[in-house]
Amino acid sequence: MTITVRRSRADDHAAILSLMDKARGVGLSDEERARRGFVQGEMTAALLDRFQAGPGIFVADADGELAGFAITSEPGGLPPGHPAAVAVTAVVEAADGRDLGRLLLYGPVAVDERFQGRGVLTKLLAALATALRDDYELAVAFVELANERSLAVHRHYGMAEAAHFETDDRAYAAFTFPLAAMARRTP
Repeated sequence: MTITVRRSRADDHAAILSLMDKARGVGLSDEERARRGFVQGEMTAALLDRFQAGPGIFVADADGELAGFAITSEPGGLPPGHPAAVAVTAVVEAADGRDLGRLLLYGPVAVDERFQGRGVLTKLLAALATALRDDYELAVAFVELANERSLAVHRHYGMAEAAHFETDDRAYAAFTFPLAAMARRTP
């Protein structure tokens, strides 16, 4: 099986939305969601169009099947209190005046459980970082502290745990990674 990464197309939207629904962990206990990992938020085809028109959505294609996706976006335009907006603010404040360069939001991301352990996330990260490193210096992601699996994955990839914050009675970690460094990772 060959897994390739490319930018999404409109005909990928149904598969992305389906995988995101599966990755939410609805119906699982809190302990099972923490162990398996989960994505948050509601997604629509209209939002996917907006993300696709921005820095982009990257999809891992396994011989015509969606193996995973990674959504990227710019920080502007998020409503106050949205976890991504709060994450960016927390990262900037934690930088204590250091210039972070142009920021990119990374996430949500999901890998179909049938393809986990096959390097799909590594390929997605390397591809998006390679494609975007000339336009953005630092990627920012947020992970709910209850999401043990996602925390472990972000730490495994060497992402910096740049800040912690709370919004809507939930605690989060903000992770960052330099796109230039991630682009050098070999899948």
